[in-house]
Amino acid sequence: MTTPIAAYIIKSKYESARNIQVGILKNQIINSNIVEAIFPKFQHVPFIEKMIKLSKIRFGKELLSNEIGVVMSHRRAWQKIVADNDINSKQHYLILESDSKIINLEILQQQIDKIKLNYDLFFWGAWTGHASIKKSTKIRINDKYSIGEPLINSIYGAYGYSLTPQTAKYLLSRTNKIKCQIDIFKEYIEPNRVRIGTIVPEVISFWGDTESTIRDPESFYQINKRKLIIKLFYCRNTIVSYFC
Repeated sequence: MTTPIAAYIIKSKYESARNIQVGILKNQIINSNIVEAIFPKFQHVPFIEKMIKLSKIRFGKELLSNEIGVVMSHRRAWQKIVADNDINSKQHYLILESDSKIINLEILQQQIDKIKLNYDLFFWGAWTGHASIKKSTKIRINDKYSIGEPLINSIYGAYGYSLTPQTAKYLLSRTNKIKCQIDIFKEYIEPNRVRIGTIVPEVISFWGDTESTIRDPESFYQINKRKLIIKLFYCRNTIVSYFC
């Protein structure tokens, strides 16, 4: 019997423009809980200036206050997973953001119970669909989708992933000292400690049609520069993953 998907949706009361998207997610996943996001832009966060300065020391770049808020928001979701569930359970709990978009609910429902056998942390979407799976671990589940262990460098983004309570506890310890954006998981994860998986093409993406509450809007030049960089690194990762 398939276990119903349980989800934690990170959403702020200040994100009213995303109420419709979150409503769609709640209709798709009935067993979902809203986790109130932390926004230093709108609320007091103790020691935020100190955390910003420490992020530069730890990572070489100062985080924006709202980027720190995103890390803290995901930590809040992990804390709820640890508090609400059996710490030794192998069940995966889905983490979504307010802008997340489930592309294929059927595949998500079919696979989330199966992936717990081999993975502690699973990305249902990453790097806008540019995650690369190591060839030696790649398994085709149908004529479109494949599952396997990703190149950790190709995992970027936190808009759709699932994890066990034990992994949530592990990530809480690893992010106790914030050093970079939560999207850069490779900086917080020890691959030999956590079994990481992903699916391609992605099953969860994001809408991208509402204004970001974290960063200023990108210029036309910045958008195209970012797309070019992604394509170049994706080509490199595709080659590297073929030999892994």
